[in-house]
Amino acid sequence: MLAPTLQTDQLTKNYNGFLALNKCDLRVEPNTIFGLLGPNGAGKTTLIRCLLGYLKPTSGTAKILGIDCHRQSLAVRQQVSYLPAEPKLFRLMRASDCIDFFTSIHPRGNRALALSHAKRLNLDLQRRVAFMSTGMRRKLSICCVLGCPSPLMILDEPTENLDPTVRNTVIELVRELHQNGSTIVFCSHILSEIESLCTSVGVLRNGQVVRTANLADLRSSHHLQGEIPANFALHSLPADVSVLQKTDSTIELEISGPLEPLLPWIASSGLRNIRIHAVGLQGLYQEFHQPTQVKSSVHPVG
Repeated sequence: MLAPTLQTDQLTKNYNGFLALNKCDLRVEPNTIFGLLGPNGAGKTTLIRCLLGYLKPTSGTAKILGIDCHRQSLAVRQQVSYLPAEPKLFRLMRASDCIDFFTSIHPRGNRALALSHAKRLNLDLQRRVAFMSTGMRRKLSICCVLGCPSPLMILDEPTENLDPTVRNTVIELVRELHQNGSTIVFCSHILSEIESLCTSVGVLRNGQVVRTANLADLRSSHHLQGEIPANFALHSLPADVSVLQKTDSTIELEISGPLEPLLPWIASSGLRNIRIHAVGLQGLYQEFHQPTQVKSSVHPVG
């Protein structure tokens, strides 16, 4: 089994009593696209800064490609390309000058590749940063970072402020990076992007990774809600069915395998007013965060 590309063990960052990271355990396997989910304030930025050696953790460890992120931070950054959520660019430079600069200082900088990305994104290379729109600056940042393909790419909100057509092109570029050998940590509030692009996900809450999951497994999982009869037997649940919540009159079950083989059991179970919905990424996210931002469709059965 290959060693993880990224691994944290009990990683903690305490700011005068405030735990931005609280014994955070994370493992990202090689050759994957890992989606990191969590609302603002969950600890994502602190986690990334500790990984890159910009912050000293209070306790715990973090390693990238087996290199200690705090003790050997320079060696770590030579293996990583990072797109921050709010990148800073030189306002007086033209786009072409920014690409020249950033690809020249990174050990894996590829100016020709960055210029190729700029062409695909229809970026005006002669415009100065000061006269660019927010979306144009985002495209320029993407070209600078993706023009430095590294073993690990950390992309924080790469499609923010971009129109749908450009978003799709950025997703294509990320897929190509992955196909060419990069492991990618992809942070986004757009769950549809995570679900279509990533192979696995982690949910960050209050400085901890509270759940990781394989996307293929999530797509085949379902939740079932129904009213239970008086003689409902919990001991007779099939192997792939577990109880999430139960009251005197209702029950919510999780079906971890394919739904179709369980339909005869559902029909004969005695449950009434049954409602089933696929868990998916939305369901996973809503288990740990309030569903004010994400809505999941529920389909009645029968």
